[in-house]
Amino acid sequence: DLHSFPTRRSSDLTVLVPVVLLVLLPAVLGLDRYVVTDRAMDGSLGRGSVVLAREVPLSDLRAGDVITFRPPGATSDERVTRRVIAVDDGVVTTRADSTGRADPWAVPTSSAYARVWLGIPWIGHPFVAGGGWLLLTLIAAAALVLALATGRRQPQPVVRPARAEQPVG
Repeated sequence: DLHSFPTRRSSDLTVLVPVVLLVLLPAVLGLDRYVVTDRAMDGSLGRGSVVLAREVPLSDLRAGDVITFRPPGATSDERVTRRVIAVDDGVVTTRADSTGRADPWAVPTSSAYARVWLGIPWIGHPFVAGGGWLLLTLIAAAALVLALATGRRQPQPVVRPARAEQPVG
């Protein structure tokens, strides 16, 4: 029905746009997604930001680039996001924007580094908080139920005011 079309379409877009931006678009563009879990990049990429990154060789890194990597000595798969301040003889030195000081480590040598292409603030908070996957699943389910419910409503008939009889002539 034409009268319910704009409402239905906008609720569908509310669900589809984030899915396309965070799942499909990065995959098509060959990007990886990471969630910033610490406050080290506050001021540029705060905690809970989602960063889309592309693997680049060491030769493409420059001072000022932001990269995501597993820090030396890390025992988990957790990654950190830092700004490159120097690339000298194959050694990458980084810093956290919030401190302005060089990190106490040299970034591990690798064949490729995840250089940040785009950062999207706040939307990664469900992944930072405990139970984030559960919260995200509940939000997606609620959006789906809402989209289905708005599509099933019966359209209300349009009532037009009666035209007054006008004498001709």
